[in-house]
Amino acid sequence: MKELVNFSVYPFDLEPFGNWEEALGHWRSLGLDGLELLTAFDGTHDAPAEAATAVHLPYWMDWYHLWRGLPLPGDLDGEEPLYYFGGHVREDLPAHLARFLADAAALEPEYAVFHLANAGADEILTNGHFHDDRTILLALADLIGKAVETFGGRPPVRLFFENLWWPGLTFLDGQAIEAFAGALPFDDWAFLLDVGHLLNTGAPSDEKEAADYVVACLDQLPPWVVDRIEGVHLHRSLSGRRRIEEGFFRRPDDLQGLTLGQKAQRAREMLQVVDEHCPFETEAVRPIIDRIKPAYVTHELSAPTAEAKSASVAIQRRALGWSQ
Repeated sequence: MKELVNFSVYPFDLEPFGNWEEALGHWRSLGLDGLELLTAFDGTHDAPAEAATAVHLPYWMDWYHLWRGLPLPGDLDGEEPLYYFGGHVREDLPAHLARFLADAAALEPEYAVFHLANAGADEILTNGHFHDDRTILLALADLIGKAVETFGGRPPVRLFFENLWWPGLTFLDGQAIEAFAGALPFDDWAFLLDVGHLLNTGAPSDEKEAADYVVACLDQLPPWVVDRIEGVHLHRSLSGRRRIEEGFFRRPDDLQGLTLGQKAQRAREMLQVVDEHCPFETEAVRPIIDRIKPAYVTHELSAPTAEAKSASVAIQRRALGWSQ
């Protein structure tokens, strides 16, 4: 098993270390094997191949809007259509995904992560679900299939498909997952379980409840799905109590008069509250790893500084019994 940490090609991650050699040396000194490197919408920013044991591809919030052929709203500025919808027209989506895959392949990573989900700002802010898992997953299989036509029908880097708590891959609907797998035009891929994202589909109040919830969700899936989970994004999210408070999510009429850009910004702020990316602190986490036996564990943690993130990695490794 390899242990990684989330990192990105953006300057705010690299600047505390000065250069890639120092960054890699630091994270490896904590007992890790390397980085899972988030690439950018415009490329890899000259990151060296040795910095990318794995890659995380960019993600669009509401790509399904374009996929259905719907026109863009008129209140978007600059590059917002690319970041929010994935482009300007449906044909942009497979073209841009193919470019993301080519950028990743140039770094020769062992895998590249791609989110299987869709949610627009209104959906996030109101906690609505405008589409079901199967609809989004089948659309994604079609989109991915068209993107890999550029490479002869197979991606140039092995794909790990990650869950979110929005419509798509939630790990709550085994039949929808079966349909997605059957619709993909290639077979060399795996699932990646994001533990915090799965926890955001429930409301556990402590780490023991969190681990029990994850294992129970896995137990209700077809065994082949669990067997195909090769990677884990490990972090804790116990925001359930906050999310069920009255007034946390907005009513649709609260959003009247806001531009899409304003709603998207509010959605991003809400996501920072919902998706905590905190370290597990107790041995309660161990049954999750024991149940999956992944080939890769990425400590996907959020912190205001490199020092704080390093401390969080150390806390989570101790909880797992992997360090003193």
